[in-house]
Amino acid sequence: MPKKRFAFLLEYEGTNYCGFQLQPNQPTIQYEVECAIKALFQEDIRIIGSSRTDSGVHAKGQVFHADLPDNIPCSNLGKALNMHLPHDIRIKGVALVDDKFNARYQAVSRCYRYTIYKGITALYRHYSWLIYQPLNVSAMKECLPKILGFHNFTSFCLSQTETEDKQCTVQRATWEEINEILIFKIQANHFLHAMVRSLVGTMVDVGRGRYSVQDFDMILNKQNHGSGAVTAPAKGLILEEVIYNPQIPWQWSGVCL
Repeated sequence: MPKKRFAFLLEYEGTNYCGFQLQPNQPTIQYEVECAIKALFQEDIRIIGSSRTDSGVHAKGQVFHADLPDNIPCSNLGKALNMHLPHDIRIKGVALVDDKFNARYQAVSRCYRYTIYKGITALYRHYSWLIYQPLNVSAMKECLPKILGFHNFTSFCLSQTETEDKQCTVQRATWEEINEILIFKIQANHFLHAMVRSLVGTMVDVGRGRYSVQDFDMILNKQNHGSGAVTAPAKGLILEEVIYNPQIPWQWSGVCL
């Protein structure tokens, strides 16, 4: 049966998974999606994701592509796959794309959001870092200009990061405070392993007074894994959006958004 390339918009709660990418003997998002594809088409088909989210990280706008038989209309494909997926993984949109489209390499930028909850909460405990100490948010905001633009982020990634190129271009970085909730948003051309969490954790230590803004700048410029960066918990991080040019013409799976 002839195949066509489809792009998928994926949302998931990462609490019960060891990240997006396949890992031996570990529950992953990619494994569950490929199992759903096999259940639907009776064929082993590999998917290619736009980003390798870490263990425990969530996604609202993960994208992947796959070459699938074209016997199911695009408008029904997401609904059909959702019937075979666990409830903490949902396909939100599907698009028929060019056979040269690559979800990873054609992404222009990625957007992440990290949520901190200042105090005690029952509702947000799985999706935010709970911090009980006062934070100097103004000092944390002073760190933002340091990371904008083109930089080597070796200090803010794990030592086992596979990519040799540790240079990224950060296009946007903000802190927003809404009552008890503190939200960090960042957009860049690409990210290193645990980079966003390391940036957040280190800025939080600036907010706690353990580091100064000058210390943060020094850690960035050292370009060394052992420079003192602090990694925030995974549960507060969400992959919000992956941006392509041109934009992908999604057909929504279920209720139109």
